[in-house]
Amino acid sequence: MASDFGICQDSRPRLSGEVALNYVEQEIVLETETAYGSDIPLPISASLLRRLEETARPCVRMVLEGTSASVGAPPAWLERASDVRTLGFSERNGKSVFHVKAPRLGDAVPEIFDQATLWPGLAVQDDTAIQLIGKVSHVVRRQEASSDLYDRPLLKHLSHWSKLFRKDLQSLTFPTNAAFRDAAVVFDEQVSRNALLLSDQTPTPRQIRIVGKLDMVRHSTRSFGLQLSDGQEVRGILNDGDPDLLLQYFGKEITVFGKAVYRPSGSLLRIDAQEILDTVEGRSAFSVVPPALTHRPKLDRKIQNSKNGVSAFFGTWPGDETDEELLAALGELRH
Repeated sequence: MASDFGICQDSRPRLSGEVALNYVEQEIVLETETAYGSDIPLPISASLLRRLEETARPCVRMVLEGTSASVGAPPAWLERASDVRTLGFSERNGKSVFHVKAPRLGDAVPEIFDQATLWPGLAVQDDTAIQLIGKVSHVVRRQEASSDLYDRPLLKHLSHWSKLFRKDLQSLTFPTNAAFRDAAVVFDEQVSRNALLLSDQTPTPRQIRIVGKLDMVRHSTRSFGLQLSDGQEVRGILNDGDPDLLLQYFGKEITVFGKAVYRPSGSLLRIDAQEILDTVEGRSAFSVVPPALTHRPKLDRKIQNSKNGVSAFFGTWPGDETDEELLAALGELRH
């Protein structure tokens, strides 16, 4: 089995629903304090499988739909694209190697790549769900606060990996495709810490109304592009309602009610649309991106000692009165 940065081709088709999938075999290299080889303890392997299951689907959804979480049953294309299968562990050069296989996105969801992309540069047809985890972890490690590759729910999933790195596991190396600038991506505790930091920096979504021209629609993922009066394009997801509504309004000016979702940098990531209506008036007033509300305030904690803070008041009195004069004054108050 030839390997190229942990990637090898499995040409045997598998069926998922009505779509024939060609799975690609890939490798995730484990760096552990103890040289386990192929005999990985259950606490590590079970936690690894759980984290992969909980992270692969949100990563796929993020790059293809523009959001990592949504209400309702997952669509069929998401089930196909995130269908990761396990093949077991092996040993190489003293390290443990976890073998998996997953379909290429272009095979799992060809209809999405046949359309004009709403999320340029986030994924290519040769990517798999495993490679997407590596891509997302790469930008999180670099603390890219304006990236389109994650939102707050996905950051939460990445932060949960910290528990895995407390069980003798030091890092994981994920494969990437030939178009990526690095041959492989390291996922370790630093990535999970950065994910938590970026999540804390992300402004809270806010209710908004925004007006623009609906000039791009992807029916399969409920995604759309909204062109504002100044020519700026903002991205959106229709969370509620019939996706046929997007086709009905295609090319028309609409008013979108929903939530503005922001990046850690404070810039707009997308609009989670809850209602779409015809625009009667108000384009000039509402065809602008609403700014993020203030970031969560950081508490300025200062160490207190006997010379500052509350402690400085104990045992002191700000006036010049003697103890006897204070006691006499208190006595007069009682009478």
